[in-house]
Amino acid sequence: MPHVFDHTGFITPSLEKSVAFWTDVMGFEPRPIVERSGEWVPPFTGIDGATLRIAHLFSHDAHLEFIEFATARGEPTAAQANQVAVGHVCFKVDDLDATVNKILAGGGALAGKITTITEGAAAGIRGLYMRDPLGVLIELLEKAPAKG
Repeated sequence: MPHVFDHTGFITPSLEKSVAFWTDVMGFEPRPIVERSGEWVPPFTGIDGATLRIAHLFSHDAHLEFIEFATARGEPTAAQANQVAVGHVCFKVDDLDATVNKILAGGGALAGKITTITEGAAAGIRGLYMRDPLGVLIELLEKAPAKG
């Protein structure tokens, strides 16, 4: 039974581009990139002939891992929010409009549009889905204004 959440990982076609965006735009602190090519890598990943380049980034009480398959590369796909097994990361922000503009200026893209949630426990919260420059889905949420 899992007892501690460790990190969220994403596969990237360009480790340098991913690290640059998540460091410069999203405020994460990178650790040195490491390469993994030991005989343990293919059976661990389930990918024959795999060798990896890995970056770990930390911030916001979060740990993100980006993996570039140096060999046995997969084909890039455009992740959609309704695609099975596609994940996203979510951040609560103080200024949604400023954060959206910063992500766009840093090479990110809109996946949805700024919308106010109108039902349930999240009613009144503004948010949307965006993408980093290489397609990772990012959810942004801005808390609802105080009532009364």
